[in-house]
Amino acid sequence: MKKAAAVLAPMMKRLGLESRVRLERIRTDWFSIFDASIASHMYPADCTDRELLLNVESPVWMQQLTYFKTDIVGKLVPYGIDNIRFRVGKLQKKKQEQPAGRKMRRLSADDLSFASSVVSEIADEQLKVSIRKAIEKSLAATRRP
Repeated sequence: MKKAAAVLAPMMKRLGLESRVRLERIRTDWFSIFDASIASHMYPADCTDRELLLNVESPVWMQQLTYFKTDIVGKLVPYGIDNIRFRVGKLQKKKQEQPAGRKMRRLSADDLSFASSVVSEIADEQLKVSIRKAIEKSLAATRRP
């Protein structure tokens, strides 16, 4: 019997969801991947194949971050990224920290598939994304016995 990840990974790629899932994982972990002094001046905007597009605060920051491109890519390799591009654009503010004692776990392919299947028949795209994110956040929360 095949593992779920072996079946879901090719299916997600075929459906064009692989890059979107990768982008959401990077966004979720963004402020833990990079120090706040850098993370607050850049934010992931889009992901295609293995390339990440980063919005940066200003042309000055864009220039400064190009000097650290190799280091930035190095930290993103575990997420399947091997190249980045910069553009001046809107940044995401740091999300509120999780309450003390509340740990989040990394979602499995089964969890992500479940969340997607629950919202698959919702017509309104914005509502679909909001509900899917809420389900994923709930699944990622480590439950106390």
